[in-house]
Amino acid sequence: MVPSAAERILALAAYLDDHRRDEVTLDDIARDVPGYRDDPAGPDLERQSPEWSAVRKKLQRDCIDLEEEWGIEVDYHEAEHHYRLAAPFLTARERAALISAAAVVSVEGLHDGESGAIGSQVDDRTSRVVVRVHGLVADFRDAIAGARPLRFAYEGRTRVLEPWALGVWRNHWYVAGGDPALDGDMRRFRLDRIESPPPGEHLEPAGEPGSFTVPDWFDVDRAFDFDPNSWGHDEVLHARVRVTSDHAPAFTQELGGDVVRRDAADAVWIELPVRHYESFRNRLFAFRGHAVVEAPDELVVMVRDHLAAVAAGRGRAGAAG
Repeated sequence: MVPSAAERILALAAYLDDHRRDEVTLDDIARDVPGYRDDPAGPDLERQSPEWSAVRKKLQRDCIDLEEEWGIEVDYHEAEHHYRLAAPFLTARERAALISAAAVVSVEGLHDGESGAIGSQVDDRTSRVVVRVHGLVADFRDAIAGARPLRFAYEGRTRVLEPWALGVWRNHWYVAGGDPALDGDMRRFRLDRIESPPPGEHLEPAGEPGSFTVPDWFDVDRAFDFDPNSWGHDEVLHARVRVTSDHAPAFTQELGGDVVRRDAADAVWIELPVRHYESFRNRLFAFRGHAVVEAPDELVVMVRDHLAAVAAGRGRAGAAG
């Protein structure tokens, strides 16, 4: 029996979740997920063929529906032509709850994953949820609670930090705190880049408990927001960007925004506020023509002029060679 659209979409999400570590292609999905192809056991799809185009458009629509209706984002990587579930996002409240849970929950049997990453596994048969937390979270959590500085090796250098808070950005743990060597200026360190102590040992204390206080100006949410568009100081412009449907989930994950228009699954139009022009321009270029700003005129001119300058520079370099 042909699955319904909802069954097909949820089967797609389950398939991508089961293959998080794999390089899933359009052919894989067409072969393994019911509902995309009349003959899943047939030969691989021929690129640009009518059947290839039909399957690809159906998948594009399903990815958009997964994001809009189910809150599940699928990334498409143009260079490799691979589909992957987007990394999870935690709100400030979820982050705090997860850190608190790490203090009291011990989970056996969790397989090793990417160092520093957060992951989850849900087994519907046993209703079991498994959470992976970086091993240094407990050390920093205790130091934060006791207001005690820590000493550690980070990318080949010895650092001392007065840890103020733990947080997550794009699936990686960070610690934010004051650097005594810089008169208490805030620094942030990614936990998986900190040299872990030998098994059974902890990070070295660099002071007595209660030796620092968290400044009043510290904002935990802003501390772990690495997106320049959140804290940029350029005059706010409201951009409208045309994005090919394959790349829409990745675009909204990277830059945010809302889908305001859709064109037969071939493209979507996304609107978003821009507060950091240079960052917006550079991240737009990373989509290599699959995201084109159409408004306002100020952003269109900025992008066009930069491309013209880059092209002119390459032309001069070629002539000189």
